[in-house]
Amino acid sequence: MQTMFVASLAFGLASTGSLVGVDPTASPAVPQERQQQPFNQQERGSRGTITCQQLMQSLLAYGRWYSHPQFGWVWQPHDVQPWWQPFSVGEWIVTQDGSPYWRSGLPFGWAAEHYGSWTFDQDRGWLWVPGNDWSAAPVSWRAANGAVGWAPQVATLAETQATPCPQPAWAWIFVAPNRVMTTSNFAVAEQELQSKDVHGTWGSWAHEADGAMAHRIPEPRNANLLEATRCLSDAEAKDMIGSLAAERGRSTKGPPITWVMTRGQMGSGRVTNGVLNVYAPVITGSPPPLGSNFLVNPPTPAVQRAVPIARAAPIPRAQPAGRAAPAQPLNPAQPAPPALPNPSATPSTPTAPLTPYDAYTYQQESLDEHHANQYDALRQLHAADAAQPPMPGMTPAQTAAWQQRELRELQRMAARQRRLLDAKQAEHNDSADAAAPGSTPAAEPASSPATVPVQP
Repeated sequence: MQTMFVASLAFGLASTGSLVGVDPTASPAVPQERQQQPFNQQERGSRGTITCQQLMQSLLAYGRWYSHPQFGWVWQPHDVQPWWQPFSVGEWIVTQDGSPYWRSGLPFGWAAEHYGSWTFDQDRGWLWVPGNDWSAAPVSWRAANGAVGWAPQVATLAETQATPCPQPAWAWIFVAPNRVMTTSNFAVAEQELQSKDVHGTWGSWAHEADGAMAHRIPEPRNANLLEATRCLSDAEAKDMIGSLAAERGRSTKGPPITWVMTRGQMGSGRVTNGVLNVYAPVITGSPPPLGSNFLVNPPTPAVQRAVPIARAAPIPRAQPAGRAAPAQPLNPAQPAPPALPNPSATPSTPTAPLTPYDAYTYQQESLDEHHANQYDALRQLHAADAAQPPMPGMTPAQTAAWQQRELRELQRMAARQRRLLDAKQAEHNDSADAAAPGSTPAAEPASSPATVPVQP
């Protein structure tokens, strides 16, 4: 996978022209406003209706709710890795009008990757801010010079809402153009999301190698690609997706979206028999105010991995019973010997408890492995840069400066992700101390998990 990724990336970045007519020197395009129009009765009937509280309740099986000082209630999936980000497990599909639609590969993607927006917390990572408006592709796009990127719509304050593509460099997922429309052959079961691995840490769903993460350009290169690409409007993104689909021999006009009434009717979300089933209920109401009694969110107990039971030995076939021997006369009973005095009890040596593999150590090692993989992928890119500059017309001195910046960005990435993991482990320790017998519960911070029940 790593070799295929580097080869495709070298091919994509070696392009001498701009991607599908996108001019990187043009002025930034402000994405069109994605405001949902009022729903008519016919659309309410075809899509169904749920309240915002019911939407929030449905996500309790997959994550935790926290209070945020700026955005109110926010949600995060269970046990995400420090490098996880939204819109990284899934694929892009062209719909009937030529617009892109994100088919999420996660069981909560119908909600968190089609409604609302996202914000990044330096101690928690990506947090989802609920919203009522549905969008087929709630992302921003950047493209030019042989690279395409997307990033989740971010929850911003009023004074920054007009900024085109306000996401930071590390929020983007950049891939080579020939990887945007790549079909991902992954399957994620709901029970995997709620299970733990052998160390009781990240669930197996978070380790999916398929989807956009399997083909993305190493994150440290984002710092340079952000300046080498241009923010696209919705119309430009639509034209780009159509061009990329045509290059792969696909139709620029895909199937129509067919609304279904339940999430189960959506199935895998793939196009089946020319039909794209989408569960997108109309959301009514708004999240209750912070501090109200509407959420219950106990920590999910770790699921122990089942131990296979050893196969029983086969039972030998019974032999035919022989003729019974004649009974022997009984001997007369003998008197019992006197009981021996009890020896003084010897105190037993306490056995040290078996210590399971430290889950924190496993998490730290996994993070180190991720950083090593990012460094290896970046090093291979730098080796390819020697034969072909990363951008057309770059001099050797400019290429060297480009690569030095990426090495510095690699260090920032490692420090940022290390902080997320340290904060998560510290929070777990605090929760364990608070749950210990005789401990006094501490005051709940403003960003603590919700602890009161939802009333649908």
